[in-house]
Amino acid sequence: MCYYIGIEDLVANALIEIVEKTSKRDVSFKQLNEYGAAIIEKLKLCQKEVTLIFTRDKTDAFFHDCSEYFIIKEMQDDIIISLKDGISTDVLRQQFRVNIALTLLKAFVAKDTVSILGVEC
Repeated sequence: MCYYIGIEDLVANALIEIVEKTSKRDVSFKQLNEYGAAIIEKLKLCQKEVTLIFTRDKTDAFFHDCSEYFIIKEMQDDIIISLKDGISTDVLRQQFRVNIALTLLKAFVAKDTVSILGVEC
């Protein structure tokens, strides 16, 4: 089985971990790239096929489709994605973790992958 990880899954799961462990409410594209790479490596070690879908089209669609949850800020050297006020991690869990495969969830919350986000478990 091949797992596909979309940018929306990556952002939501990163922000769940960041918010719950630090109370910060944003993540950079640089952090997301590193987090995604760590998740892919972790799954490949478990002999799972995985594809990170981080194309320009998917990113643009994410900005449009998920605007009720996230705010996108373009900075000089990076893009920052912030969780909107009033949106809790419970909302993100319900929207983005309810139907996720357990193998993927374990990779999203593993200490070594979460630490890439600057979060200590």
